[in-house]
Amino acid sequence: MVDDNPNLCTRANVILTLEKIHQGESLAWMLDGFLNDIRGRERAFAHELLLGVLRHWHAVSRIGESLMKTPLTDISVLCALNMGVYELLYMNTPGYAVINETLNALKSINKNHGVGLTNAILRKVAIHQQKYLKKVNKNHSLPNWLAKKIKQDWGAEGENYYEILGQNLRKNAPIFLRVNPKFITVDEYANLLTQAQIDFKILPLGVADQQVICLNDRVKIQDLPYFSDGWVSVQDRHAQLCGHILGQLDLPTSLSWLDACTAPGGKLAQMLELSELDVFHMKHITALDSDERRLGRVHENLARLHLSDQAKIICADGRTYQAAMPFDVIVLDAPCTATGVVRRHPDIALLRKEQDVEQTVCLQADILANMWRNLAVNGYLMYVTCSLLKVENEQQILDFLAKNADAKVADFHLTLPNQIKRSIGYQCLPLNEYDGDGFYYAVLQKGCV
Repeated sequence: MVDDNPNLCTRANVILTLEKIHQGESLAWMLDGFLNDIRGRERAFAHELLLGVLRHWHAVSRIGESLMKTPLTDISVLCALNMGVYELLYMNTPGYAVINETLNALKSINKNHGVGLTNAILRKVAIHQQKYLKKVNKNHSLPNWLAKKIKQDWGAEGENYYEILGQNLRKNAPIFLRVNPKFITVDEYANLLTQAQIDFKILPLGVADQQVICLNDRVKIQDLPYFSDGWVSVQDRHAQLCGHILGQLDLPTSLSWLDACTAPGGKLAQMLELSELDVFHMKHITALDSDERRLGRVHENLARLHLSDQAKIICADGRTYQAAMPFDVIVLDAPCTATGVVRRHPDIALLRKEQDVEQTVCLQADILANMWRNLAVNGYLMYVTCSLLKVENEQQILDFLAKNADAKVADFHLTLPNQIKRSIGYQCLPLNEYDGDGFYYAVLQKGCV
């Protein structure tokens, strides 16, 4: 594989980035570097092309598979082909330009052997563009194993299965803002956005009278009013439920907290912001994560919010961590397949494998068991994932309850139609344009055996 090169054309760099994702690298860690290597006026095009191909990858791949006799084994050529098909169908680029530039990109990364096949397929798609567009739009764009699991979980739940697998997962994820109530109210910040001529909606959060701001305009986050001063943060609508669900519980007046698997720190920051308003009374809070690199983002986020001195942050494995004293509250943002955030991180549908589910469930169970050992009697443990799969969510908690006689379910209440009450907790689903991502919440309280 050829290394990224700013002298390569934009499409060649898109191909190379897609190939890296195929090899297991995360888009979240590569995107800024990728865009920095693109000439200024080409960046918007490159961003749309890269994320669009990822969002439609599996649906577009089925078009190519139907037009070739044997499967492609060269990942670079497959990436180029899917990129070309996506651009033909969705980006209004003239067909001749797409074909010529895609072939030139292949040649520039020394993949001349793929030029003939790519040329032939792109020409067929260009001639019958509307026919193939209908096919791509009709089919889901998830790996078949994942679509099957989602159907098993949600196929009997009204229209949820079809809404999850429909066009919704291929759209841009909405951008939600969490306003820091220490500085400003939602309505006051909305006035600042209006003055800055930034279009937005104010939406209910789904708990009590809490609200969230959703941006309709795509703006640079750093350009939001008072962003650098910590007045506002970007956080998904359903991720913001965390602190307000905890606010519904009958918590003691003075608490020790553990935020486990904390990175990138959004839920931690929200809890600290609410603590400064005396919604919670924390005597101390510890945050841990096993990934030192991801903890760097936690430090960055807390520094911007002027909260750096409010939490003890440590790098530790949630499966083995042992505190000197048990905690009154533990928030476990458990590792998961992240199938609920595919809109926001479209590479997940490409990276995730079927065997990952079983491995993840085992990892979750190990961390959950160890966190329970770190929880004080009468303490609360909140279990959170950003997964759509019941085996990682409701079933995980049911299995835990069956093994732990000292665990009981703590009730809370969410109100929006896509926040679906389960036998334990709530499953939040991304069903419509302004919905939050797919999240699961459950709260357990520790009693005496």
